[in-house]
Amino acid sequence: MRQDPNDRYDPTMSTSGGHDDRLAWAAGEISRWFPTSARDLPWRRVRTPWRALVSEFMLQQTQVSRVAERFEPFLEAFPSPLAMVEAGEDAVLAKWSGMGYYRRARMLHAAAAAIVEQHGGVVPEDAATLETLPGVGRYTAGAIASIACGQSSPIVDGNVDRVFARLTADGSTPGAKGREARRWEEAEVYVAAADCPEVANEGLMELGALVCQPKAPQCLICPLARRCCALEAGKVGEIPPPKPRPKKKLVEMQVGVAWSGKKLLLARRPDSGLFAKTMFPPEAEAFPSSAEGRPLAEVRHQTTHRDVRVQVFVFPDGSKVSGAEWKHPDDPELALTSLASKIIALARQNHEDGSEEAASS
Repeated sequence: MRQDPNDRYDPTMSTSGGHDDRLAWAAGEISRWFPTSARDLPWRRVRTPWRALVSEFMLQQTQVSRVAERFEPFLEAFPSPLAMVEAGEDAVLAKWSGMGYYRRARMLHAAAAAIVEQHGGVVPEDAATLETLPGVGRYTAGAIASIACGQSSPIVDGNVDRVFARLTADGSTPGAKGREARRWEEAEVYVAAADCPEVANEGLMELGALVCQPKAPQCLICPLARRCCALEAGKVGEIPPPKPRPKKKLVEMQVGVAWSGKKLLLARRPDSGLFAKTMFPPEAEAFPSSAEGRPLAEVRHQTTHRDVRVQVFVFPDGSKVSGAEWKHPDDPELALTSLASKIIALARQNHEDGSEEAASS
């Protein structure tokens, strides 16, 4: 079988020999660059392992600007692992509303419970122990241990991968055999050479986010430009090559909306599966056969891996469904996904339009 040229990797360009020096040099350059180039972000103003843990969970697959808006209010509600455990998972899900990927919120609550039960409410500071917590992988553990606790722990995320790939001219496709192992080896060499691991690691991520960007790299202002192998070879735009996108899974749903005054019928989703444990309009088939639903519209929602299409039906006011409850849709204690909010907005507009027509007739 012919090898994809994009997956070729020159072993002479590995972390052995000259690249160790290049990575150590990069640690120094980034450590000098970062203090004057860092964005002012809430989780950077006060450093604690707990704040770092919360920020890392929130930043997974959510834009930095969105997390910046929600971070301090979230920490006010849950200032410690014990406070989060005492508040309960439902409260965490409610405060998480609008940030998507609710599994992160459930895992954060589980991590808080493990910290309380196994570590006396104190967040561990070493990467190995942190990695035993629910929802904490090698990257998150290394980020907390290094950035919040000053330990020499490597980190590899998408930004780090891209910076190192360009620095070393690694043209392999993301996901190619051996690529991830190389990145962790490079990250270990890099952080071991840093005088302040917390500055070097956070600066490395910041460089990838602000300067060594995927589509518009700012090579003219990059502190690593002088020794960047991809820039020297004229291949910054080609490295790393795009990772083939998997086809999204089509998910089709049918839900029903029914009102009782200003309250909407909502049901808690099952404990596992799509949108687990959040509040959502009930499945249309759950309504009594005597309550005939009227088609309203289709609502579409895209996630990283799914194309979700929801057929929304309007049922008569006062219709009941076993297990569902009448809730005011503006209740801040409700855990609502962005998709549920879209459906509710559509249902509210339809309800208000119907009320106006009835009043004018």
